[in-house]
Amino acid sequence: MNRRALLPVAACAGVGINGLRLRARMRALAVIAPADEPVHPSHVFLLADGVRLDEPARRAASAHARREGLTVLDLVPAELPAHELLDLARLVDPARYRTQRLERGRGAFRALLVDRDVLERTGLDLKDPSRVDLVAATAALKLLAPASTDLAILPGLTTADGFTPADGGPPTGSADGSDRVAVQFAARPWEPGQPFFPLARDLAVAAGATAAPGWALGAAVLSWLQPLVVGAGRIRVPATDLVRSPLTRRRPALRTLASAVGGAVTGSGVDLPRPGPPAPEPAVLAAKRREYAADLAAGIDRFLEPATTSCPWCGGTDLSLALRGADAIQVKPGVFRYDRCGGCGHVFQNPRLTLDGLDFYYRDTYSGLGSGLTEELFRRNTDSYLERARIDIPTPRRWLDVGGGFGHFCAAAREVWPTTSFDGLDIGAAIGEAERRGWVDQAYRGLLPDLAGTMSGRYDVVSMFHYLEHTRDPRAELRAAAEVLAPGGHLLIEVPNAQSPAARWYGTYWPGWFVPQHQHLVPSDNLTAALGEVGLEVLDVRFGETHQRGDAPVVFWGMWQRATPSPAVPWREVSRPGLARGRRALVGAAVFTAMPAAIAWDMASRPYLTTGRRSNAYRILARLP
Repeated sequence: MNRRALLPVAACAGVGINGLRLRARMRALAVIAPADEPVHPSHVFLLADGVRLDEPARRAASAHARREGLTVLDLVPAELPAHELLDLARLVDPARYRTQRLERGRGAFRALLVDRDVLERTGLDLKDPSRVDLVAATAALKLLAPASTDLAILPGLTTADGFTPADGGPPTGSADGSDRVAVQFAARPWEPGQPFFPLARDLAVAAGATAAPGWALGAAVLSWLQPLVVGAGRIRVPATDLVRSPLTRRRPALRTLASAVGGAVTGSGVDLPRPGPPAPEPAVLAAKRREYAADLAAGIDRFLEPATTSCPWCGGTDLSLALRGADAIQVKPGVFRYDRCGGCGHVFQNPRLTLDGLDFYYRDTYSGLGSGLTEELFRRNTDSYLERARIDIPTPRRWLDVGGGFGHFCAAAREVWPTTSFDGLDIGAAIGEAERRGWVDQAYRGLLPDLAGTMSGRYDVVSMFHYLEHTRDPRAELRAAAEVLAPGGHLLIEVPNAQSPAARWYGTYWPGWFVPQHQHLVPSDNLTAALGEVGLEVLDVRFGETHQRGDAPVVFWGMWQRATPSPAVPWREVSRPGLARGRRALVGAAVFTAMPAAIAWDMASRPYLTTGRRSNAYRILARLP
């Protein structure tokens, strides 16, 4: 068997195995039982175009939501077009969806039952919503109800545009898949290639069809019948839709690609669904451009303080260059030096950014234009949040997370400590959004040393996860943390380990440097000594398991950013944006192709990096006697 013959063999096996995986997901969906109770007055129904929901179905859905303690319920029709069924199974794992507090809100995007109070908190105006509108609504609602959102099959929910009209004309709306790519781009804003993966599989089968025609036919038949397997007897695909499903499942992606290529060749404008997060309003982007242009015109040298000749930690003068790096995240201009003290090993930015410089380089990272990417990255760290929260201490009454951002850690940690009150503190506006979502019980905006006096002795736990390295005076932060702790309270700190081999391997692209936002990278011995100085007893210093995955992929991503920065960012002036976008797309394709190798290296190097003190981060648990 030659290599081309392996393509349809692999496709055949992949379709079969994946079909069984998706079938298990759909079997985990609850089926809503009939009910006689009236619809609860707090329940609101949001129906996409062409969806009908009679009174018995409304009563059943309302009773199910109340019985299960749900405030958001995605209602799945018991009959769906093949492409919608497969998309639903790929998007959602019902067995884990409700318990995954940081999971993106997803579903069938046909009908939603929502508690009125939760809906009002979104601020959304949803009159006659489309399926794309329901994608945005579901994502917003899941944020506000992370542990009380679920989905279930509702018999009696019908879709008027679902199948062939009575007059025998062609199917319309979702039945012919015309909205499929738009819905998929909206549901997977950071995975724009997902709608086109089936096409890649089809090409692989076609490439090996002459070498292994039997396997190619088998792959085609399995793909055709996959919706029957996935439906698991719970969600039906009408026979007429199943017959034409190979066409309806591929046509939207083919049209999108053809339109994109045609537009690129002719230079004509093409009305296509846009992958990625929503683009900022033109007026907002224009204002940002003016703001950054004024900052850059005044020069960036003013953003740096005079260089120091002594270590800010121990006062020693034996300084050497540790790194000369640049911003690999936003690719804002500037080169930054980090020195290492030969006496104590402390690593620090020298010269240090001024307060205005910090504002310039932080701007549009955690909020504004960068909020979408930040949210997506933080959302994917659930396992890390849970691992940090599982510390062996008495049940805390009140927990303060310093540098809490949008509150992702606090939202996840409630699974470990369900009776604990979680508060958050941050200098940015994101902490207010965390309070609005209910992810933190109380939000403090400002600096801990400035606010500590108002919180003296209040907290059983204070956490600082990848926060201390951002601060201008880490010792002042430790004194403030000791002040807000109650007697017997615990301080939990996690910071990058600049002594890790990863810091040397990857240079300026290593996430632990995070040039230029990180000001101080404190060695563990220095930090444990400083904790003793403020009256805290160190209980545990942990390397190894605190190692964070993903250094190599992030490095590849940073190299792509530096090599071909986005021409859309408002701090860059690009004379030929079309050429810049094309170059960025080509380099991005190469990076995407190489990403599996980066992931493999990240996994292969993990045993070495998690031995001894080589991990890219370390964690300290201390207690106030």
